[in-house]
Amino acid sequence: MPTDETHPVRDYCYFLDHRKYNRNRGCQLHDNAYGINGGGGERDRWSADTALYRRMRGEGDPMAIPTFVACFVYGWFFFNYHPGRWLWRGQLLRRFVKAKS
Repeated sequence: MPTDETHPVRDYCYFLDHRKYNRNRGCQLHDNAYGINGGGGERDRWSADTALYRRMRGEGDPMAIPTFVACFVYGWFFFNYHPGRWLWRGQLLRRFVKAKS
């Protein structure tokens, strides 16, 4: 985990350098919309992905389109679906990876 002089900085942008184009904040908001503070149905997922894309595009980030495509293709695996909104409840990822206690 990278650090600055005062405190550690969590890297929310997997596979991308979070220090460029102010990516880390956008990725943090996207992660929160997918899980802890969000979830829901497909419209909610689409809204989170679109918000990340617009934020990255607004920063002039050349990875905006590839990131949007990756979220579109693989996001269903990580998104926190609410009951009755998809075939399963919660994140499919949790079924394969147990949380550390």
